[in-house]
Amino acid sequence: MCEKICKMYHGGEKNMTKIMVVDDEPDLREMLNLMLHKEGFETETAENGSDFLNKLDNFDPDIVTLDIMMPGLTTGEILKDLKGKKSKPKIILLTVVRYSEEEKKKIVSMGNIVDYVTKPFDIDELTERIHKHIKQ
Repeated sequence: MCEKICKMYHGGEKNMTKIMVVDDEPDLREMLNLMLHKEGFETETAENGSDFLNKLDNFDPDIVTLDIMMPGLTTGEILKDLKGKKSKPKIILLTVVRYSEEEKKKIVSMGNIVDYVTKPFDIDELTERIHKHIKQ
């Protein structure tokens, strides 16, 4: 699937889209990293908000999958610190918490958040959403 989209949006080159997976759960982080890499994305991982912010400018991702509930920095703190960075990736929030529509709107208004995905999720659906946000 990626190769067809890559040809359409990257002039026939293999996908150069960069995705950073930020999650404190090692198994999920590595699974997502492997699946996205297999799809042809250039990937990087971070285990928490501080690790993400430290790696951000060097990796300069197009899209970030960001777990909402991690030890250390809160999502709000991460998004606030992100405003001072040169890299401005699209962010897809991943969470086990079920928020009301009003709470989702408040969270989405906090930064470059383009999507919200509830865990557990279908990897194919997440990949489709990523492709959708690459096109936009």
